[in-house]
Amino acid sequence: MTAPLDRVESKLQISEGAANWEAYCPRYEALLGAELTAAAVPAWLRRWSALDAELGEAGAKLSTHADLHTDDEAAQGRYQAFVAGVMPQAARTGQALTEKLLAVPDYAPAPDFALNFRRFRDAAALFREANVDLEVTHEQHKNRHSVITGNQKVTLNGQTLTIPQARQHLDSPDRKAREDAWWALTVSNMEVAPELDAVMLDLIHTRQRLARNADEANYRDFRWKQLDRVDYTPADCRAFHEAVREEAVPLAGEIVRGVAQALGLGSVRPWDYNRNTLLDPSGREPLRPFTTGEELQAVAQTAFAGVDADLAARFGQMREGGLLDLESRPGKMTHAYCQYFPVNNEPFVLMNVVGSAEDLRVLFHEVGHAFHGFYSGDAQPLLWNRWSPIEFVEIPSMAMEFLTLDHLGHVFDDEELTRYRRNQLQGVVTFLPWAAQMDAFQHWLYAEAPEDVGIAELDARWLELDKTFHPFIDWDGLDEGVRAKGWQYYHIFQVPFYYIEYAMCYLAAVALWRGARNDAAGALERYKAALRLGNAAGVPELYRAAGVEFRFDREYIRGLMEFLKEQLK
Repeated sequence: MTAPLDRVESKLQISEGAANWEAYCPRYEALLGAELTAAAVPAWLRRWSALDAELGEAGAKLSTHADLHTDDEAAQGRYQAFVAGVMPQAARTGQALTEKLLAVPDYAPAPDFALNFRRFRDAAALFREANVDLEVTHEQHKNRHSVITGNQKVTLNGQTLTIPQARQHLDSPDRKAREDAWWALTVSNMEVAPELDAVMLDLIHTRQRLARNADEANYRDFRWKQLDRVDYTPADCRAFHEAVREEAVPLAGEIVRGVAQALGLGSVRPWDYNRNTLLDPSGREPLRPFTTGEELQAVAQTAFAGVDADLAARFGQMREGGLLDLESRPGKMTHAYCQYFPVNNEPFVLMNVVGSAEDLRVLFHEVGHAFHGFYSGDAQPLLWNRWSPIEFVEIPSMAMEFLTLDHLGHVFDDEELTRYRRNQLQGVVTFLPWAAQMDAFQHWLYAEAPEDVGIAELDARWLELDKTFHPFIDWDGLDEGVRAKGWQYYHIFQVPFYYIEYAMCYLAAVALWRGARNDAAGALERYKAALRLGNAAGVPELYRAAGVEFRFDREYIRGLMEFLKEQLK
């Protein structure tokens, strides 16, 4: 039998020619040269979509392979060659094709393409030739971050560990063990901090140039248009930050201090707080529902079968097809994500599991994304109509964290399942302050900070926000310079302004789960129906299809916090 990693490596291979623009150029030129009437547009769009899928899949596989081998210069070189040699040509050609489409006389898009036609028009207006090569530079800076963090090591108790392996020690009931792990991680993080500072300054400068080239006042305004945020404003985000400060921060503090009191801790030190998995108030060892990645897959397979036979079959397809790489190992990037290979409608999940209950939750989350890819890909032939706007895209993943809660009796006994559920609910509450802080920091950085902002100012602003959104953590006597580096986080480098969506979708996922407790079958069918709509529907419509509201105002947050508080009792 082929080893799982061998199947993964095989899945990520592309032909030599597929990494070169010459493999695609003649077919794009044929699209550009085609006589295009309103009647001919649908067939022409299908050809364009199929070609974009082929090119996009090559880039996705090269990128993923580079993330699995951050210490492999050849893998990094292949991806960077694609970024520099193919992506600029693809961007220019995509703009030319968009302009050709927009110029077709009397063309009226079909209902399932109307939204993306508007998005094409808006993206074309934002396009600038000067930004094509600058986007290559932007990707190169982001890749520097991946290489630095992917090769990061932690020395703990004489052992050399990956970041995920070291982090699992933060869940230990032994406070000394937690503190040792926290200091080991801090030493590792502070060693790479100067390198990451340099990358961030380069990213800020590049992002400012992208905005100026597009005639936007700042990078936030540029990114707002790039992300097609048409259903809410920066002012709505600021109101969300305030709502979280007033409604979620007090509840998070109450929960965290309650755990500390139960454990006899005088205060909550940084090593006593993991927002994803709070300490057990009875001082029990962390839940360890599996040991290896293969065991995790088997546990998840049974859980998905309990939720729905078709979901289980989709996950089985991923297991058999080399579409899961779960183990943590040196040289592999430390984040978790779901990639997508569109030609055959195949999602791919990358993780770094260490045997924790948090790993189980993250797998449900990432495979929820995979289900989104499967269902939208089945229902939507055009590539641009798959997935969804980013304000919805985390609902399929976060909802799956909740929909699986009643199907884990094969891995947890009743007491353990109660702990797991409590951690899941507490995690929503403790996540909201973090999400608001992440979003508030970026609004300041890209719309309010001086253009020549320096690292000291970034550190100071993060420190101020951390004291606002996490006042229940006691840093007395510790170096505030360590606390101030909390902004050195994956999304700040890799996907700017993509974070408030997690909060929006977590709120919606809780609401969806609340509905599922009364009508599990109906909630699941609404879930699938919303996924099938893909990117052919707007954000409010997608939320309605899933049976929830698109809201993140103070009143809504207060209501959900009250619901969670009752559930936690």
